[in-house]
Amino acid sequence: MSADRVIYRAKWVLGFRDGAHHLLENGEVEVAGNAIAYVGPAREPAAEGVEVRAFPEGLLMPGFISSHAHVCSHVGDRMTCDCGRLDLFSCGFLNYLPAGRDGANFLAPEDPEVGIRYAIGELLKTGVTTVVEMGGEVGGNTDTMVDIAGEMGIRGYFAPGYASAHYHFDDRGRLHYEWFEDDGEEQFEVACEAASRNNGKYNDRIRGILVPVEAVLTSRRLLRRTREEATRLGLPVTLHVAETIWEFHETVRREQTTPLGVLADEGLLAPDVILGHSLFYGGHSQTGFPRVGDLERVAASGAHVSHSPFVFSRRGIMFEGFRTYSELGINITLGTDSYPQDMFNEMKFASILGKVHSKDFRAAPARDVVNAATVNGARALGRDDIGRLSPGAKADMLVVDLGRFAFGPMQDPIKALVQIGNAQHVDHVMVDGRVVVDEGRLTMVDEAALLAEVRANAKKVYDGYKDFDHAGRDILEFAPPAFKAW
Repeated sequence: MSADRVIYRAKWVLGFRDGAHHLLENGEVEVAGNAIAYVGPAREPAAEGVEVRAFPEGLLMPGFISSHAHVCSHVGDRMTCDCGRLDLFSCGFLNYLPAGRDGANFLAPEDPEVGIRYAIGELLKTGVTTVVEMGGEVGGNTDTMVDIAGEMGIRGYFAPGYASAHYHFDDRGRLHYEWFEDDGEEQFEVACEAASRNNGKYNDRIRGILVPVEAVLTSRRLLRRTREEATRLGLPVTLHVAETIWEFHETVRREQTTPLGVLADEGLLAPDVILGHSLFYGGHSQTGFPRVGDLERVAASGAHVSHSPFVFSRRGIMFEGFRTYSELGINITLGTDSYPQDMFNEMKFASILGKVHSKDFRAAPARDVVNAATVNGARALGRDDIGRLSPGAKADMLVVDLGRFAFGPMQDPIKALVQIGNAQHVDHVMVDGRVVVDEGRLTMVDEAALLAEVRANAKKVYDGYKDFDHAGRDILEFAPPAFKAW
């Protein structure tokens, strides 16, 4: 469903003017085509023949920007909840992403297209209108992602990822990585071609990006090539860096500097780079390594950080901390990363864990985490037409139903949004002038059928776990259920 011109009226509108979000009571947003034409107080009467959508208890706000997400079903991460190998230092993905017994691929039984559709549906239903995808590292073929994203209506940055090396487990289950003979050059050339070819597709909803998937698996030569081509092609860059304790210490051992230090050396601390996670710096409490100015270098460079607090807290890992990065002037964005693809979780945990880390209730306030989910993401992508409701911006927006019983009495709807809101409270989502969620339901797919497909896919993966595990364990031995069966 789309309309050439439609007026949205809501109890609250989070509009943008004078360089910042402002909250307007009884406001109105007019959409013309795929852009916003008006934001301000409700006007009476509406122009004749213009559709009016009213949300008397709604909060109308800009669509969220997930600056870091793997568009897939996340059967591996779901499996490692409350469990995993101790020798991987709390990391989740290293339990299943490396090649397993006899080179087995844990995810091989899965139909990746089903996972891609499910993830995009999940993002849209939670109000994410723009996503930065991490190179198909888990989700598979990014050309397929582009076409499914085009069909389902999300705005996104997609391209194949590349690396100089790959992970694998040996016959004793020990983690290794091996360098490709060509240092990842063929993958890199494919990625650059795809990023350029897909840039601007689907009415410019799809754009290209360069994704050297993990800093630790990328040689200095390939990092320099990334810097050169990103500049030549005018494309942004994102990658996983300072993501795991294992990565931090392996990088220090191999390169005699920290992961962020390597990027600084090779020109990838820069205003066109989004640093995926950037958790473990010199001076972080879990590294056992002194302060060496890592965060100060990020701040001085203008690089951006994508923070996924909910996902990492599940592994017992905390950002140290929201206030520390903010006070240095680092632009913090939010990414939904793994499962669930839910920006409400990320905002809530960013605020709560930011307060816990600082031991100060004033840290990571609602204003800052909502900015991180909207305008900060736009800034990281070099854009002023998303992440805000203002005339001329893209018509990307969502309505949260604040009339739900859970919200109770409210002194400030934005603080209530962060502390109480969840994905089930999203009533309506529009991307590029197209309604993709209405009355909480996706408009382009059969949700029940898609859920059944993704669950059947997951069962095939889990049933095949024994073929992947170095010791031949089945899934219940590796990941015991919370309670014993009846």
